[in-house]
Amino acid sequence: MKKIFSFVGVACAGLVLAWSTKTGLAADNVSYSGKYSAEGLKTNSGGGTDSTLEGVQNEDSIEVTRVELGKRTTSRCPFNGSEGDSTSPAGVSGRCKAQLKAKHLILESVVAARPQPTGPPVRMHTKERWQLSADAKTLTIKSDVDFPDFPSDISAAVVGTTSGTSKYTRTESP
Repeated sequence: MKKIFSFVGVACAGLVLAWSTKTGLAADNVSYSGKYSAEGLKTNSGGGTDSTLEGVQNEDSIEVTRVELGKRTTSRCPFNGSEGDSTSPAGVSGRCKAQLKAKHLILESVVAARPQPTGPPVRMHTKERWQLSADAKTLTIKSDVDFPDFPSDISAAVVGTTSGTSKYTRTESP
């Protein structure tokens, strides 16, 4: 009798897993594909918001296109740990990678900017933690920035102005 209950329990667990995978409820199947508009921003004269993003996710990578104040940048971040091409909102080229962790998408990028034309380049490391609401209509992005080439006290002083949380509303599903 005990073996029958064990078999039934395993079979039920398998059915629940199969159902959650098919319905997109499994944590590994969260899709960030879609178009999003930043919340709380004024609209420009064209009627759109000043900040939008579009995600195109497949099993290998995610491509993120951002439009901020009319400037369009695209980053292609692989999930396998390797680095892809990234462009910061300021237009600086760099490298990025992505990973899915539970209910979050983690995007990391590093760009090297030259704040002064004759000065050395400065690396800026950005880590974004994306999370969709339960109804998949709101995207929250928590950003943390650090500067690996600066001493930690200087980096911490600058980070206060560059880290934060943004919310986006899904305007179009894939």
